[in-house]
Amino acid sequence: MSCPTFKVSVGIPVFGLGFTSNNQLILGGGGGASRSGVKNKLASYKIDIRRKDLEEDATFDFAATEDAPMCLDVHPNGPYVVAGVNGSEQDIKDGKNNNCRTFKILEDKLELEKAVNTLESKKAEDYQRVVRFNESGSLVATGTTDGRVQVFKYPDFESVSPAITVSQDDEVLDVDINLENEKLTCVLRDGLKLINLRGKNVGQVVQTISSATVIKKGTAHFRAFRYGRGFTKDFGFAVVNGVTKPAAYIVKYDAYSLDQVKVVKVGNKPITAFAISQDGAILAFASADLSITLLDALSFKVCCSFVLNDHDPNTIGRLLLVSKRLTDSPSHALLSALTDAY
Repeated sequence: MSCPTFKVSVGIPVFGLGFTSNNQLILGGGGGASRSGVKNKLASYKIDIRRKDLEEDATFDFAATEDAPMCLDVHPNGPYVVAGVNGSEQDIKDGKNNNCRTFKILEDKLELEKAVNTLESKKAEDYQRVVRFNESGSLVATGTTDGRVQVFKYPDFESVSPAITVSQDDEVLDVDINLENEKLTCVLRDGLKLINLRGKNVGQVVQTISSATVIKKGTAHFRAFRYGRGFTKDFGFAVVNGVTKPAAYIVKYDAYSLDQVKVVKVGNKPITAFAISQDGAILAFASADLSITLLDALSFKVCCSFVLNDHDPNTIGRLLLVSKRLTDSPSHALLSALTDAY
């Protein structure tokens, strides 16, 4: 089953995007600190479904010496977005890289409210790879390429615990906070790590799940993890990509014990991006073959899928908007980005 879609050129490589509670589109991207002529910015857009177009409401341009936003997450209820943006190379060397920044989304501008540091590394190539609000927006978690995770109270950015180094030689690929706000699950290639957010063991890794428990024969890597909600509140979902034998799997876990419930092969190409709808009913993933698939989160049946089979060298960044209304809930409008690396 195909999905109705439309494409819009936005003029920059896109590294992160999301929707506000009133269906405004927020995206971040750019050419980075080393590519002149391509701005690094956050932008907000109104989506005109009838005209199949985007109307830019506001932008925030970062300094030419700063990097592009490499990740972002939009507050689930309020007009706020948190983005990971490295400062200048000199700021990084001086230990003044306040890379995690929160903005208020106004009608005609994006207003910087606060910036804090989440990176220990002083290497310009390290950055904050992921940021994630909890379901209520009262907590925000970050993960970095130098193997650190951190959870803050929002909006004051008070640390729930000191930053936690979960790996000395691997980057954090994904993070998510459970619905009870008691646990943080972080994703490394070789394993999931469960971290306590309450009690005497706050900030400590209390459980590790190896990727070898999913694929018994051959090597596999974790790529993403999301806790369910609504229809799927009792489950968590992980993406695992086979390495020895290329394939993509979604693993269903018990949300409380992280016991494995089910493993489903969903493709032959690695999954590169993964999302769950706000009501927990739909899983969406993008694959390395430029396909995007929407699944029913309970049955794992394909709701719709399509392949991006064109590649326009004149377009630096293109957005693909997927509007599939399986119910009357706007949470079934899912969005993915195709970033052309030129």
